[in-house]
Order: sequence, then structure tokens, then C-alpha cells
Amino acid sequence: MRNIIHKAGVLLSAAILFTTTSCDDFLTTTPRDLLTSDGFYQSPSQCEQGIIGIYADLREITNLEYLYMAECRSDNAWVQPKTDAFREYSEIGTFRAGYDITTYNDVWNKWYKVIYDANIALTKIPDCDFGTRTAYKDQLLGEAHFLRGWAYFELARMFGNVPLIDKAVSPEEAKSIGLSPASEIYAKVIVPDLTAAKSQLPLAKDMVDANKATIAKAGRADKMAAQSMLARIYMTMAGFPLNDASAKSLAETELKAVLTFSETNGNQYWAPDSTEWRKQFMPSDDYYNKYPIFSIQYRSGGTGNPSLFNFGPALPPTYTTIRIFGNSLWVEKSLMYEFSRTFNVNGKTLTDARGCNYSVLTGYDAEPNYPQYSNAKEKLKLDDGSEVEVYVSSIIYKFLPSKRKITALGLSLNVEASMNGVEDWPVNHPVIRLEDIQLMYAEILIGKGDITGAMAIVNKIRNRAGCSTETATTASQALDFVKRERRIELMSEGVRWFDLVRWNDWKSAIEKSFDRYNNPDGTDKSDLKEGRYLFPIPMSQMNIKPGLYPQNTGY
Repeated sequence: MRNIIHKAGVLLSAAILFTTTSCDDFLTTTPRDLLTSDGFYQSPSQCEQGIIGIYADLREITNLEYLYMAECRSDNAWVQPKTDAFREYSEIGTFRAGYDITTYNDVWNKWYKVIYDANIALTKIPDCDFGTRTAYKDQLLGEAHFLRGWAYFELARMFGNVPLIDKAVSPEEAKSIGLSPASEIYAKVIVPDLTAAKSQLPLAKDMVDANKATIAKAGRADKMAAQSMLARIYMTMAGFPLNDASAKSLAETELKAVLTFSETNGNQYWAPDSTEWRKQFMPSDDYYNKYPIFSIQYRSGGTGNPSLFNFGPALPPTYTTIRIFGNSLWVEKSLMYEFSRTFNVNGKTLTDARGCNYSVLTGYDAEPNYPQYSNAKEKLKLDDGSEVEVYVSSIIYKFLPSKRKITALGLSLNVEASMNGVEDWPVNHPVIRLEDIQLMYAEILIGKGDITGAMAIVNKIRNRAGCSTETATTASQALDFVKRERRIELMSEGVRWFDLVRWNDWKSAIEKSFDRYNNPDGTDKSDLKEGRYLFPIPMSQMNIKPGLYPQNTGY
């Protein structure tokens, strides 16, 4: 999706000509087709511009949802439970946050903006004359279906029951639309949209733009992205709270299709060694879209990734001269243990190649105007009752293309020179990677009694990272290994929280995390109320028409 967000920025001023959309509420604004949008979506080129504009709506999602509402909420990150200052990530991560948190309203509006723009595209594109280019027309419609279905999927798994608006409506009509059950959202829009996308979208190699030029490396949603997202949707439906047993076989079909495609196309999406694995997150033309199946695209120049500014504390100049905000976000102790373990592999002592100095940073030496960062260690009791010492304040570092990381990987990049401000990092955020698909398929195999097949997947990923082979003799052991590997491999990508929910492990996992830090002031297990696997309907939405939306349980 190279330059998608950059191109979309050009559309924003044009959009003002036919909409007066407020950034506060996209459910009650006048839709474009009721204003002066007749001059738009009149050519294939304009239709593509409209689709690119929907991708542009995704810019803040990495920061608002995947960092604050997913990683901070999970047991991947330990957020300092601030009692003397207000930080939304801390309120969210300690389960103290109420329905008035700005982040909740912002992410609700961002996804409904995607839906709003996708509805317009799906209304207008069918009436546009594409001549004989029906495949191209289908591609654009497929992208719109993908984006709308994905948006509703994120809303349903975060908020549960949400308004179902799948066409342009007037502001007054919107104010009378209540919440639809999450099961209905899945049945009426999420699954149909992703199924349509799978049918209409070509493979990346066959995707083109309005001028018939290839966009194979652009990173826009293709057939494999749609199938992968559909697989994730079915796995979510099969788990808590929907517990739809029929969805598991549907997930298996989609997972197998993606894995078969990868295997028969030169192991596409698979990084063959740990060095390539590390490079895939770097902002390089060679790596922007080499391995992820689908990513949110970012390029510097005003359309970069804002989340890197918020991932942790400031770093000294030999790492970056770009200011980091200074949030107290740390790699959770038990996850840090996984990254610091040593393994004997063929007579060599190794640590997980995904860990120190790549996904996590345990400290740094003093530099001018920067004192040494000495990371404290504390004891951690393992499941077998033994104790080890682990770092307790390690920095989340996976996506930061620091000077040191660039040098260590032998790359020649001048990332900072291209940036326009502290929130302009040209670093993509992977939404779905092959390892995610592989490990979900391993869950399917365990359910079918194929422990050997499931562990082969786990060990393929582990061995690439320099970790020793694991052996399971029971389904329960194998599932524990799969869960652990998903936590390690997909750390900081916004996956862990939703995994904990679909496994219905969220409450016990967070209770254990609180215990590992001795339940400090600002944490209280009574805040882990039963309904809080969902987030609350935001206050601003509740106030649109008081009484229209019932609040989620636990708030």
C-alpha cells in the first residue's frame, strides 16, 4: 500500500467540497450522496481515489486500538498504574477506565468513518462506467467490502453490540438506529463483506490501478488478505463470547487455503531466517510489504505512524534524535522472561532472536544529557514453582527503526531525515502475518487430535528464532505451547488481548499479571468485572440520543 495514506491526504481538501463531516460523530453527519458528491465517483480514477481515501482513515488505528486498547489491556504490557496523574493508557490497562475516556470515542469514530466512506463507495462505484474493465471494478468493490467488514469486526469484538449502518442514511435516521446484537453484525455484514471481498479481490500480483499499472507491492487488501481476515473472524466467532461451534470448520477452510497458497508459491509471507524476520519491520522499500499478508501502511511526510511516539520512554541520541513521549509502558515480566531465556541448540547457547535489542530493549548506557538507564530486576515465580530474576521495566522496541538497529541489520536508511514531526514514523503496522495464520491452524489441529502437526508448526517458528524444540504429549500441553508462541511471536501487534478474550482467559491472565507485580496501588482485581472483556459504549455516543443505547455490562 505504498503511498496510500500520502495520496489520500491529497483527497482531504477535495472532500470538503462535498461533505461537512464532524470528527466527533460519523453516525449523525450528512452522507456525501445527500450533498454535492455527484461530481465524484464518476470515473474509474475517481473511484480509486475514493478507495484510497478509506485506507487513509486507518492512520490512527495502530495507536488508538492496537497499542492502547489491545496491548495495554493485555498481559503483554505492564502499564504503570499512575495514581498521581491521568494517562488514558494507564486507566485502560488497569481496567479503571470508564465510558468517558477519549480513546474509546476516538476509535469508535475512526472505524465508523471507515464504514461511512465504504458505504459511499459501495453505493457509487456500481453506477460508474468502467467499460470492459469489470475485473478492476470488482477489485475496488472488493477493497470496499474488505474495509467495511474489517471495521465492523473490530467494533464488534471491542464493543459487542453496535449500530448496523450498511448504507447512506440521513442524520435523523442515524439518531434512531439502536444497537444490533454482535451475532447479527457478524451474520449480516462482517461475514458477507469478507466473503464478497474474497470473491472479488484478485491476488496481489494481479492488482492494478486506474491506469492499469501494477500495484502488486502497494500493500492494499488482496484475496489472501480477505481470506486471512475471514479466518480470523471465524476463529473469533468460534471462541468466547459467541461460542459458535460451526465457525471452526469454516476457519479451517480459510486457514488451509492461505497456508496452501503460501507453500505452493515459494513459501510466500515466510521469513526464512531470524535476520529476515527482524528486517521485515524496517521502513525499507525492500521490506515494506515483503512478508506481512496485510499491513496498515505508513510513509513519512505527514502520514507516518503516530504510535511509535507513544510506545515507551525517551531514548538517547545513538538510538534516535526523535523525541518519544515517555509513557510508562513496559514488557510484562513473564513475557520478558521468554525473551531472556537461554537455549542449548546444537551445542550453542542462544536466546530468542526476536527479543533483546529487536523487540525489547533492557537498558542503555549513559550519553550526554541522558543518564544510564538501569533496568531493575525482580524475582518471578514460574509455573513449576521455581524462581528466576527478570527485568521489570524493559522497553517495547519492536517497531522502532533506531540507528542502532539499522546498523546491526546492515541496512542503509536515514529514517529521521524524512520525518515531519515526532508522530511521522514511516513504519507499517502488520495486521495479519503468516505466523498468525499458522498458529491458528495449529489450534485447529489440536482440536482434531493432531498434536504432532500442531507442534511442528510451533517448532518451525521457534527454531527459526533460535529456540529449542518443544514436545507435547497431550492436547492441553500443545495448546499451552501454541498460546505461548502466539504471545511471543505477535507481541506488540495488537493480537494478544483479543486472543485472551476468545480463549476466555482474559480475567485470569490479568489477575496473574497483577499478582506478578504485587498488586500495586492503582490496581484492584475488583475492576476486572465479568463484562469487561468488552469496552464501554463511549459517553459521546450514549449522549447522541439518551436512552437509545444500553450500556455494556460492567460499566
